[in-house]
Amino acid sequence: MEEQFTISETSKYLTVTERYFTQKYYKNLKSEGEDLCVLVHSNKICVVCLAETHPICKDNKKVVSVDYQFDNVNRLCNRVSGKGKKGGQNLSADSSLCRITCDDGNQYFIPCGLKCQLLETNDYLKNTPTVLNSKPLSDGYIAIVLPKLKDYKTEMDSLLTKEAFFGDKT
Repeated sequence: MEEQFTISETSKYLTVTERYFTQKYYKNLKSEGEDLCVLVHSNKICVVCLAETHPICKDNKKVVSVDYQFDNVNRLCNRVSGKGKKGGQNLSADSSLCRITCDDGNQYFIPCGLKCQLLETNDYLKNTPTVLNSKPLSDGYIAIVLPKLKDYKTEMDSLLTKEAFFGDKT
């Protein structure tokens, strides 16, 4: 007798983010509630995103623009080349990656969250800023960064785990 296997409709398929990245969180102490989610890959590359608790996501604010060029800073002129990722801008945890403007007039300067090198900004946000709400952990990412190898453990230890960030709410 041949057995038939069926996939339960309640089984959950993992997203790429859930499968390949560890979610860590940066608690923004300068601007209460404006926290970040840092997706950490096993190759040490990190993707900076808005946390679910950030006012833009939590309050489902309408994003009008995402600007990587502000206050004499231009994150768009970042050019990285080669295997060693030479030429990326060096950033501290408090360095602003971009300025997000919402239709209610609020502006949010998004910090980097960790000491690292900027590899890439998300150009897609310039034309489609609404993905910050609809897909914050995928298409709506802010930037891709790489902590220096010597600082990697320290930087990862400075970020909160999902359990520590949300407490017993998860």
